[in-house]
Amino acid sequence: MPKPSRKQFLTTSLVWTTSLFFLEGGFGLVTKLMADKKPSAPLPEGMHPVSESDPTAKALGFHQDAKQTDFILYPERKEPGSKNQFCKHCAQFTKINESWGKCNIISSGVVSTEGWCSAWSQRT
Repeated sequence: MPKPSRKQFLTTSLVWTTSLFFLEGGFGLVTKLMADKKPSAPLPEGMHPVSESDPTAKALGFHQDAKQTDFILYPERKEPGSKNQFCKHCAQFTKINESWGKCNIISSGVVSTEGWCSAWSQRT
């Protein structure tokens, strides 16, 4: 069997890499995007989400999506130990459905299970 040339090796490697890329769906990018866009449960009837401009919510740095937290104002949110700090894990949170619940501190509506505020405390 003849030894393959450098050009053949690079061409074959490129073909395999491209094939694997498309088989995986873009190195899993499609899968990750679909996971981020998972369908959320509808709002409970007669309820509305807490507005992030609500005075209490604003004072606590509340966001319906914890990824939107201002890390300059709340640097503790970037610490490794805070990666699971979401409303759904907070002591002040009462679950209504898979995506929404009530907060004992921000009572002007419902909060997302994926939300966060500076009053977060570990549920025991």
